[in-house]
Amino acid sequence: MALTEEQRKRIEENRKKALEIRKKREMERGKEESVGGFFVPAPPQEKGLQQKRRKGDGATESKEAKKQRSNVLSGERDYCENSDDESLEEFERDASEYVSQTEAQKTYCLPKGTIDVLSFIERDNPHQRGFSKMKLFSRAEVRRRARKRYGGKSGLITEREKRKMKKYEKELKEIKKMSS
Repeated sequence: MALTEEQRKRIEENRKKALEIRKKREMERGKEESVGGFFVPAPPQEKGLQQKRRKGDGATESKEAKKQRSNVLSGERDYCENSDDESLEEFERDASEYVSQTEAQKTYCLPKGTIDVLSFIERDNPHQRGFSKMKLFSRAEVRRRARKRYGGKSGLITEREKRKMKKYEKELKEIKKMSS
């Protein structure tokens, strides 16, 4: 299918805009990147490691928007700092600082919509280079969101156990169905 001259012009304009936006973002990105409310120096040897923050239309945030976002994040931190059950669970003690999307959904019982608004870093997929990049989320930020959602550490543990029981009952029902 042949493109009209008008379509070609529009494609070229959009390509130029995209390149300008990319250059702007690269210029704004400093030596340190924010991940989950804390700064992590970006190691130059890891080319596959990039910080991404979701924004509505990809435009840069105003100072007021950044201040408001930082107030929201500090409010979440205050919630966790003021709660008595800030302690880590047993599986979190020697765990990585980052968590995959699947692990965040299963372990912390968070829906995909909640995970989509969290900041993340991208790394090459360890299983196959041709696969899409893997998104890694800050475990501290994921834990904070999950505990806020379920009312603390005990609420999260209760939700996790409830889901395990539901899965067990479903499997038991399927086995009974197969044996009948």
